[in-house]
Amino acid sequence: MSAATGTLPAPPLGVKDKKHLVVRALLAQAGNLVEFWSVLGRDDEVDAEFARECLARWLRDLPGEEWDVRLDPPGTA
Repeated sequence: MSAATGTLPAPPLGVKDKKHLVVRALLAQAGNLVEFWSVLGRDDEVDAEFARECLARWLRDLPGEEWDVRLDPPGTA
């Protein structure tokens, strides 16, 4: 029990919960990449829409229920 708050400490995260946190971070970074594709000076022959489609297709089978709205929904890629 924490003396400052009077509450019990949270139990440590399990492997599944940790994986979901990693997936959330990965999807957020993929969304950032798509959003700022042209600003980052990426190859002019590949536009942000193509990058979005590729990333969504490659990442759709990751565990968890969260998805970054800047990527195509998992069922459409």
